[in-house]
Amino acid sequence: MMTTRRTLAAAGVAALLSVPALAEDLTVVFKTIGSGGGGTSTSYYSSEKMRTGGADSETIFEYAAGKITAIDHKKKEYSEITLAEMEAAMKAAQEKMAQANAQMKEQMASMPPAVREKMEQMTGGVASSVTVTKGGTRQVAGYTCQDYAVAMGPAMTTKICATTALKPPAPNVDGRKVASFAGSAATMANNPMFKSMGKMADEMKKIEGFTIAESTSMKVMGRSMDSSKEAVEIKKGPIPASAFDVATIAKGYKKVPHPLTKMK
Repeated sequence: MMTTRRTLAAAGVAALLSVPALAEDLTVVFKTIGSGGGGTSTSYYSSEKMRTGGADSETIFEYAAGKITAIDHKKKEYSEITLAEMEAAMKAAQEKMAQANAQMKEQMASMPPAVREKMEQMTGGVASSVTVTKGGTRQVAGYTCQDYAVAMGPAMTTKICATTALKPPAPNVDGRKVASFAGSAATMANNPMFKSMGKMADEMKKIEGFTIAESTSMKVMGRSMDSSKEAVEIKKGPIPASAFDVATIAKGYKKVPHPLTKMK
């Protein structure tokens, strides 16, 4: 699950850098429900920075610097990582995956056909069985959005409502700085161990627009885990610099190494 999240994060960063231009800054307040109960979260989207998250944790992405700051409000900690460092971590992970893939092939070659087939299905992961089904339309925070049902195997279902009436502003970034990272993300996705992730990305392209409502239901070891968020307020216009000020947001917090740097 952690590997899947890291791969999706890398792919998400690459996709984010190709957002269409000509859009105003956006501030979106979401009503959230999770294992810890209900609450709210606010996401900020400008051409220079992005901040998303809630009371427990937040992420700030500075486009020009290519820096991502992860803030853990529960632990009172924060960490930073650059695209260059992420690329190095991805390359290291790719090398480890290549070695693991070679070892797995050797082990699977000696297995009975039935067992080998089962193992191949398992290594494909949930991502290879993702399907996106288009539903009806509804109103959320004053905007018409399209419902999509995303099935990730029998254990996980996500419902998304996306609107084409809203577009976050395009990141103001030098394309040369991210070209290498995007290439590394594509190479990683083409690794045999991540082929299923490519299939998942292709299926997710069916979802058009900006997500303003999302709910997920997941079953893990017989237990159900449900979470959801839905926009309750959407504002267009300039965002104050203080909304992205890490020194203020994480005042008094301890700086720790970013988890991805441990993958080197």
